[in-house]
Amino acid sequence: MDKALKQKFKSCASFQELQALLQDLPETPDARTVEFCSRILQRFQDQAGLRIAYLGNHTLEPLPRYTALACARQGLLLRHYLGQYNQYFQEVLDPGSGLHAFAPQLVFLSLSLRVLAPDIYGRFLELSPARRREEMDRILDHVEQWLAAARERTEAALLIANFPRPPHPQAGIADARLEWGEMEFYAELNLELQRRLRRDPRAFVYDLDQVLARCGRLAAHDAKMYFLAKMEWAEPCLPHLAAELRRLIRGIRGDTRKCLVLDLDNTLWGGVVGEDGVDGIRIGPGDPVGEAFQAFQQGLRALKERGVVLALCSKNNPEDAREAFEKREMPLRLEDFAALRINWEPKHKNVQEIADLLNIGTDSLVFMDDNPAECELVRQTLPEVRVICLPPDPAEYAGLLARLDDFEKPELTEEDRKKSEQYRQNARREVCRREAGDLTAYLESLGTRLALFPAASRHLARIHQLFNKTNQFNVTTKRYQQSEIERFLADTQWELRLAAVRDNFGDLGIVGLYLVRDQGDEAEIDSFVLSCRALGRGIETAMMNQIKQDCLLSGRYTALRAEFRPTAKNAPAARFYSQQGFERLDTDEQGTQYYRLRAGDAQILPCPGIRLTDEED
Repeated sequence: MDKALKQKFKSCASFQELQALLQDLPETPDARTVEFCSRILQRFQDQAGLRIAYLGNHTLEPLPRYTALACARQGLLLRHYLGQYNQYFQEVLDPGSGLHAFAPQLVFLSLSLRVLAPDIYGRFLELSPARRREEMDRILDHVEQWLAAARERTEAALLIANFPRPPHPQAGIADARLEWGEMEFYAELNLELQRRLRRDPRAFVYDLDQVLARCGRLAAHDAKMYFLAKMEWAEPCLPHLAAELRRLIRGIRGDTRKCLVLDLDNTLWGGVVGEDGVDGIRIGPGDPVGEAFQAFQQGLRALKERGVVLALCSKNNPEDAREAFEKREMPLRLEDFAALRINWEPKHKNVQEIADLLNIGTDSLVFMDDNPAECELVRQTLPEVRVICLPPDPAEYAGLLARLDDFEKPELTEEDRKKSEQYRQNARREVCRREAGDLTAYLESLGTRLALFPAASRHLARIHQLFNKTNQFNVTTKRYQQSEIERFLADTQWELRLAAVRDNFGDLGIVGLYLVRDQGDEAEIDSFVLSCRALGRGIETAMMNQIKQDCLLSGRYTALRAEFRPTAKNAPAARFYSQQGFERLDTDEQGTQYYRLRAGDAQILPCPGIRLTDEED
């Protein structure tokens, strides 16, 4: 890092300013750069949004610094706790340990088989197949015992590193002929670990084996540093390990985006359709360039199947673009895109219109284009949009897409699989709304059916998504972890209900929730959340009517209490409680508004076009 850039880092007055500078650093920074940036990041520790603890039976330094830097590049500040060497069980079991004083939100555990299973690591060939299986069961049981203890004593999400295969099996090439050889042992060990952790919604596999394979197993290990300091991983692989941790952290937190906006010419295919003609664009087999674009489209289609919404923003004649999709065989079809802006308008304007049409914030968008000038225009005018300028060689497109962690989710729900179609339906609803002259008539024409039902454990992943990814209509923006949601489901003091919606255009799925707490004579609305794609049709009023009916009109409580905590994004919910008849009691110094609705003042408000049903999903 040159002196001028160092001086800029040193003079940073805010984390936002620092984050902008971090974009100029390489994706795989060297140790000196990481150390320097770590000192700068320390200034902003009081703003840290996540606490992560690192535990293991080998030296984990300096991975926390690399991870903090990787996350800071994406706008997330970390505080970390480094457990004592090989004290991972003691840290969890001792209520007075540094781990519990730190109260982590995530715990990362990495175990080396050199220590945990020395016979497997050093004497594999001396063990019988039966003895090898016993060792595998012992290792897995040990991890499960730690997991059970950590789950009981913390509320953290638990990230467990799996076990990397050695670069050279002890039997050499003969390992493939052995009954339960070394490579088979590690493959089965990691598969079984994955199967066991899959049963626990708070536990996640950190695929250390895959990351080290990408780095190169030989390059990932420095024998001298292991013998000197018990460091399992060489310094050059630490940026890759940190990037994978960031991927998991973003997915678990729900700190990800919803929609990928794409160009057409030289992005989805090679060439310019308006100049080269439909037959002249390069896409498909038999042509190296065409195959590169085909691989990119296949990756995009896989993203769509994961629930990522695709949109098009291209300077083109709409007829030319439509003809290309109709006449050329491609992995993507025009109907795979939830929103289209194919015209000659400035791209930043079209990107904003796409967000408006889909009813999502521009901070939920990733914009991808091959033209650096267009990318810079969007970056300057819409800084909250994540802008990715594609490299000159289309052979790199698919790999770039695979490394992207902006769309990660810890689990795919049924709603995720339907997401693209749901947003396409929502775009058609928006067009219908704009064309309608009368709002009431429009709402009646939708034929909305709303189901409100108690949440169950099978809904856990979707509940976690709603709490952590809904910003606009979220009255408190409380971000609950899965452990807390499990507590709500088990504790009769809490009532958690979900809202699922269907209409004449299709199935929106589970789009909202409310969480009510028993406070004796009164009840408190802890959270009220509604997805942005369900706004503007009175669903929030129908949900509140149900709360009034269950809590007040039934005679169960004398009053309902609620609060609104303003954020930069939840302005659509700012007047919700006043509109529902609540009396504002107070506003504190942070702007939090406190409300109460007495039973005698509760009224059921009209909801044109909404019919309550008994359907769950």
